[in-house]
Amino acid sequence: MHGIRPTKDLMRGRYIYQHSPGAIHIDLQDQLSFYGALRRKGSLHLWSRVFGIESPKASGITGDDVGALYKAKKFTDIARYNVGDLRATNELYKRWEEYLSF
Repeated sequence: MHGIRPTKDLMRGRYIYQHSPGAIHIDLQDQLSFYGALRRKGSLHLWSRVFGIESPKASGITGDDVGALYKAKKFTDIARYNVGDLRATNELYKRWEEYLSF
């Protein structure tokens, strides 16, 4: 604990209806698993495939590879992998908003 008070409420309600007038954070994992109602939570790779989005794993790099890439100082490869995750997450959010958000 650093003794610094956050300027934003970091613990707003988990459920979207608790955010009024509008949600400032949407946890896609919560939304796609219907707040844990599904037995198994899908990975970004799985959900990307389900919604026809190019998986960030398609480049051949996974999260398991990041440690070795870091040790090898392949920072650009790590950055490209991260950008792939960001793009897939953005596209996944758009699909969620279009088809599953109420």
